[in-house]
Amino acid sequence: MTLPKSSITGLLIALFCLPVSALQAKTLCVFSLVGAQGDLWEQMRDYQVAAAGEGEALSLRVFTDERVAAEDLKAGFCDGLMMTGIKARQFVPFSGSVDAIGGLQRYQSLEIMIRLLADPRLSESMRHGAYETAGILPMGAAYLFINDRSINSVEKMAGRTMAVFDNDRAQMLMAKHIGVRPELSDVSNFSSKFNNGVVDVVAAPAVAYLPLELYRGVGVKGVVVKMPTAQLTLQLVMRHDRFSSDFMAWSRRYFAQQFDRAMTVIRRAEEDLLFFYPPPDKDRPRYALMMNEARTFLVESGVYHREAMALMKKVRCKVAAQRAECGDGSQW
Repeated sequence: MTLPKSSITGLLIALFCLPVSALQAKTLCVFSLVGAQGDLWEQMRDYQVAAAGEGEALSLRVFTDERVAAEDLKAGFCDGLMMTGIKARQFVPFSGSVDAIGGLQRYQSLEIMIRLLADPRLSESMRHGAYETAGILPMGAAYLFINDRSINSVEKMAGRTMAVFDNDRAQMLMAKHIGVRPELSDVSNFSSKFNNGVVDVVAAPAVAYLPLELYRGVGVKGVVVKMPTAQLTLQLVMRHDRFSSDFMAWSRRYFAQQFDRAMTVIRRAEEDLLFFYPPPDKDRPRYALMMNEARTFLVESGVYHREAMALMKKVRCKVAAQRAECGDGSQW
């Protein structure tokens, strides 16, 4: 079928009348369980506007399935993807190790770490193969949600069932290390398994409590252990051949400056948690030991990036120099 000349002419005119930005816009994909709404989506819309001011036109595309989004990034359908730090580790191991178990206990430490990673002197570490981390946002500390508060010690967790992400080797190895039975899950179904009693324990941030109805799993007999197991993040990973180095550096600084905004959402979510209690004083050292041993085991197993772990120890000791590890000579 041959188009008439008038139609071809019309198509050409329409093409040339399009704004230059529409022709050059790159696709920025965003993983969000709630779709194109909510705080994260608003932050990414603001980023889109700010990036335009830097001469980079971006078209946003939302995914509710992180696995599919990551495959589209690999295939080149996404020029960048905002994803969980756990998923980002496979693309950029250095920045993806920020979410390490027991790596950072305080939000103050996480803020320092994010600002350090926005420093130009660490730009090479933020690049791995075809990918580069162009920004990090806090998603909130991961807490243990338990459906039975009689599981009130590390020892009593042995033999219980815990949801672990099937794409996260760290969670699998930690589960085996502490003796819990792992139930392979993903972001889309771990909450339903907990809420329906398939698993006894999940680790999640407070921002998942209401949207994923984790209060159903906790019920009136459960507990949320008020002791971070990890600091979870959202990380923007881009194909570095599609953006300039200057834009990448600007992007990392931009997200570092959004820390307080993200923390407002996180703290509000933590205030909504019911049955949010610290572990008994006698068990706190055991939880800390469990996380430190798990982190060391995972570093030695090649799961976490060694240089990132060494930097995180320096941050921990800068914030709390009295920690025992700060004088023990250990590398991470």
